[in-house]
Amino acid sequence: PQVDKVRVERSGNQRWLVVAAPPEKLWDTVKDFWQETGFIINVERPEAGVMETDWAENRANLPQTGLRKLIGKALDSVYDTGMRDMFRTRVEKTSNGTEVYISHRGMEEVYTSTNKDSTTWQPRPADPELEAEMLRRLMVSLGTDKKAADAAMQNAANKLKGAEIRGEQLVVNDSMENTWRRVGLSLDRAGLSITDRNLSQRVYYVTPNPDDRGLFKKSFGKLKETYQVRFTSISANQTQVSFADKNGQPYSDQGLARVLKNLKNSLQ
Repeated sequence: PQVDKVRVERSGNQRWLVVAAPPEKLWDTVKDFWQETGFIINVERPEAGVMETDWAENRANLPQTGLRKLIGKALDSVYDTGMRDMFRTRVEKTSNGTEVYISHRGMEEVYTSTNKDSTTWQPRPADPELEAEMLRRLMVSLGTDKKAADAAMQNAANKLKGAEIRGEQLVVNDSMENTWRRVGLSLDRAGLSITDRNLSQRVYYVTPNPDDRGLFKKSFGKLKETYQVRFTSISANQTQVSFADKNGQPYSDQGLARVLKNLKNSLQ
């Protein structure tokens, strides 16, 4: 569908779309967008507002010189970049419409021996610019003129509001609504799969992604375990974020400090 009003919001290296349409009107369009871009939809949870693609090879890094440049895609199957990408889209309902977030996760194949005869896959950092590019393309799919989408993405005002770690909690200098959405995007980037949410109680239910081999595997020992990310309003412009186990008991572990630091950096 053509959507008349789509704008870009930005906070630090996080960007998202604000759309004057309800989530149910956008869902199929977002799904079509990813499929037309060449991705397979691996997870689709409308009730949680989450859509996730399968891992796909990053073809952008293939060499564009010599023989391959001449014959183009005919030799694509011969090359392997050793890099994989996947994207998660979160669709959040607001009082005036919908906010759409796209988060990126990457993996790369690295050698595990000096003889270079064995490899393993390990996470690589999320790419905010790649997220922005996908948001720009989604804007065009929603009916925005290409030049207008380019300008909107480049000229979005940076409304950065920081965060700090206090003990075993993260305190974000932002409203409850904004913190809820910004931290949700940071969780997506970091490899915690949001399996459900309770909007009235402000709780995300998350599970460490089984593909992750880095931060959260080291921080949360049980990859299939469910954890709670709880939000508490301190004031109109400050929100506390804390972790709990599946029963709602405060989570305290030596790995928690790494998680909080990762989330804090993602909010900068």
